[in-house]
Amino acid sequence: MKLFTKYGRINFVAILAVLFIGSVCYYYIIRFVLIDQLDETLKVEEQEILDYVNKRDRLPEPSHYRDQSVYFTETDRPFKRRFKSIRLDGHFREIVFPVIAGKKLFIATVSKSQKEADGLIGLIVLITAGVLMLLFLVLFLINRFVLRKIWQPFHTTLGLIKHFNLSSQRVIPGLDTDIDEFRELGIAVREMTGKVLQDYESLKNFADNASHEMQTPLAIINSRLDLMIQDQRLDEKQMKQLQGIYDATRRLTKLNQSLLLLTKIENNQFSEARSIQLDVLIKEKLIQLDELILGKHLQLMVDSSPSLILMNEYLADILVNNLLSNAIRHNQENGRIEMSICPGILTISNTSNPLSFDSSGIFDRFQKSSDSQGVGLGPAIVRQICDNYHFVVDYAYINEMHTFTLRY
Repeated sequence: MKLFTKYGRINFVAILAVLFIGSVCYYYIIRFVLIDQLDETLKVEEQEILDYVNKRDRLPEPSHYRDQSVYFTETDRPFKRRFKSIRLDGHFREIVFPVIAGKKLFIATVSKSQKEADGLIGLIVLITAGVLMLLFLVLFLINRFVLRKIWQPFHTTLGLIKHFNLSSQRVIPGLDTDIDEFRELGIAVREMTGKVLQDYESLKNFADNASHEMQTPLAIINSRLDLMIQDQRLDEKQMKQLQGIYDATRRLTKLNQSLLLLTKIENNQFSEARSIQLDVLIKEKLIQLDELILGKHLQLMVDSSPSLILMNEYLADILVNNLLSNAIRHNQENGRIEMSICPGILTISNTSNPLSFDSSGIFDRFQKSSDSQGVGLGPAIVRQICDNYHFVVDYAYINEMHTFTLRY
């Protein structure tokens, strides 16, 4: 849920609660004031009756009007004055008090209609409700438009952060706003992105320089080994030792290239993309790897249909090469490779023994099995390329076959 929506809902509920409680309290306060005023009027009537009795020692004539009535009832029981509201052909407020006339005790009852007070209460409540609804509407419009405009610098900064790209080499600019918090946020984001770009550039330069510097001594070692291997004076033991050094150097060269490739992919240095005929690319790769396939006497079964994939051409070549090389290198003699190419899905399966480690780590770098023969960087490079293009690559061991499924 967005912050603005959550804030609006909380604000809406709070306003409704305040309006409801305030309206109820306001109604009873106004009613109390008006009833108290009506009671004061009844007290005046009471005093006039008592003054009349004191002067004449007799009761005044009972009266009954539309808004007021006065009547007396003889009693033999003492009682106290009291006020009460009654509903009898209307809403009335009455005072009941004792009065003695001609040595007799009477109950004097004076009633006044509350219709005028009730109408006034209704009018006041109606006007108040209108004012509160207008206030609520104004607050709603303020939350809807004014606060949205106030929060616009935050949303602008958030959008710039979402679209921030290391390869663009552009620092997110600060925002010109009169709100201190958003201005400080813009400054912090600008400084952070500047530092990130600086660190990225340093890391990229280090990777490039390290790779370049390592290539030279590796090339020298390879050339010297080539010369030493051609020496006719070497015996078989020395030849095996030199061959081991040669193989290790070659693996080191390949490892250096793979690590550099992973770094470049992670840094999004292959941004160019175009539509590539995947089925044609795979056929070309199979021709290049034909000697390796024949060398292991592998049976190749391909179910192919025209399929396009949108990505960088160099990375597409590396992706296909790693998947096919993995299926060949980790296959068994006289095994088979099954491939299915259709729009959106590529499946490559090869026969081999089950993994000796948890299959969930097959895409980890330098994943090792129990016999120290791991999968190297091939699957890690495949996963990194797929993540770069938001493809999905899965692995499963089904029917004694290792299966990689690419969904693009």
